[in-house]
Amino acid sequence: MAVAAALLGYGIDRASVGTAYSDPIGKTRAQDESSFANSALTMAHEGGWLTPRVLGRYLMQKPPLLLWLAGFALKIFGTSLWALRWPGLAAAVCATGVVFAWLRREKSLVVAWTAAAFLLSNPLWHIFARLCYTDMLWTASLVGAVAILQANPRLDSWRSLGGFAACTAAGVMVKSVAGLLPLVILGLYWAVARREDSSRFGRLAMVTAIVAVLVAPWHIYQLIEHRQWFWADYVQTQLLGFGFHAPIATSLESQPVFYFKRLFLTDPILMVLLLTALPFLIAALRDRSKTLPLFLALWLAVTSAALLLFGFRNLPYALTVIPPACLIAAAYNPIFSARYAKWGLIALCAVFGIKSYAHAESWGLSFGAVDPLPAVAQLRWYHDLGRPNELIIANADDAFYSSTLSLPRVRYFLVDQSDVLRRFLPFYGYLGVMLSEDEFEQLDRVTPQYADRLRSWGLNSTEPIGTTIVAPSEETLIRLVKARPDADYSVTREELTMVEASGALSLHTVVQLAGGRAFILSSIRSATPRPASRLPARW
Repeated sequence: MAVAAALLGYGIDRASVGTAYSDPIGKTRAQDESSFANSALTMAHEGGWLTPRVLGRYLMQKPPLLLWLAGFALKIFGTSLWALRWPGLAAAVCATGVVFAWLRREKSLVVAWTAAAFLLSNPLWHIFARLCYTDMLWTASLVGAVAILQANPRLDSWRSLGGFAACTAAGVMVKSVAGLLPLVILGLYWAVARREDSSRFGRLAMVTAIVAVLVAPWHIYQLIEHRQWFWADYVQTQLLGFGFHAPIATSLESQPVFYFKRLFLTDPILMVLLLTALPFLIAALRDRSKTLPLFLALWLAVTSAALLLFGFRNLPYALTVIPPACLIAAAYNPIFSARYAKWGLIALCAVFGIKSYAHAESWGLSFGAVDPLPAVAQLRWYHDLGRPNELIIANADDAFYSSTLSLPRVRYFLVDQSDVLRRFLPFYGYLGVMLSEDEFEQLDRVTPQYADRLRSWGLNSTEPIGTTIVAPSEETLIRLVKARPDADYSVTREELTMVEASGALSLHTVVQLAGGRAFILSSIRSATPRPASRLPARW
């Protein structure tokens, strides 16, 4: 555990919020971390622990266990990347420890170290151990549940029953319906295992009931207090929307190609050793007296099927495949048989060293280092000005880092010619979270109507209104600057040239910074002073 904590924790505060690559192959930044950070900071500083919020609106796409843990740490230890990201690190360390103890019990000490070495040399395992993301907590809950189940398949002790139910419930409270995968594995095992090895149906019903009891309070509370928002965000958007009709394709590749390509390019050695171990795993399934091969096969099959069935392609989801892949490669690849196990482990340690040296490669270990995002330095500079004006960011390229800063108000202007976002999230338009530029020009007039709608949905606040301004073209930005000369703007240099040519900047000062963007600062000062705030050196 200490080794895992040291290797996975080193460099946890190198990358600013949202700037690490959640997909190092597609070069996708971890912008979800910014939303989670905004919500956790709001909990820590303003309360509202039962119902998470982000940029003033409720955030119910997933249950809030991650946000509770991160928010608690931020409240106790103050604002820091360590406090924000400790849940992911703790989950990764615990999951690694469980995998080690599991194979030490079932195989040998050398094989246990081999499985742990696979995990600790996997780039994705490193990435998500250093992020405030739901996926590592979800994966750790799955590791714990399957480990408990394999140790006692009948679940005939209260300790096993309670532990399995608690791990499954934790997964649900992190990842919603996806957290129920341990129950799917249990059900499949019950269907195919020898009768004397499997739990009775009554035990299956009992563990399902315990999980339901553990996760029900938060869900029932939201259904009672915020029924409309819960249904729109949790069910329609996350489960039905992203699950079946994702609004934006992250890649033109098919589901199998998308995930296999990324898993192979980030850890080719693990994938090759997994594929070559599968025939030996299948052969081991013939021995019905041993439960380990069956559980590992079911675990890999269920998590792989879940990846292929969920409509939205997102590399962090593939994290759940990595532990069973490491276990299978270590336990069933002939390279790590009793005769060669020590040499195989030494080779893995050498591979770890090579990955650490080649940190810039997709399969290398960067220990938290990442290509800097220019917008971070720009926004820190703007933050330190202490301006009281609201900031409107045109076509943001900051992975929403701006939402984690204590600025008076941040709005996002984006061009969406096909109106995809408003069609995918129609309730955002109904509640005024997303406004057209025409509506935003008449913000004072439309605010009462949207405030009433927000109130009817259980949110007595006008803060979310106009968080996002959706426009059909870049030229609309000229109208926006003319209509709201009291706001500050962050724009690209191309947008700056366009706005300057229109003559709309008579009341503004322009500051161009490195990185291809500029700030348009209003000479009209807000009457509301901005409270003093400080950012940690690394944020």
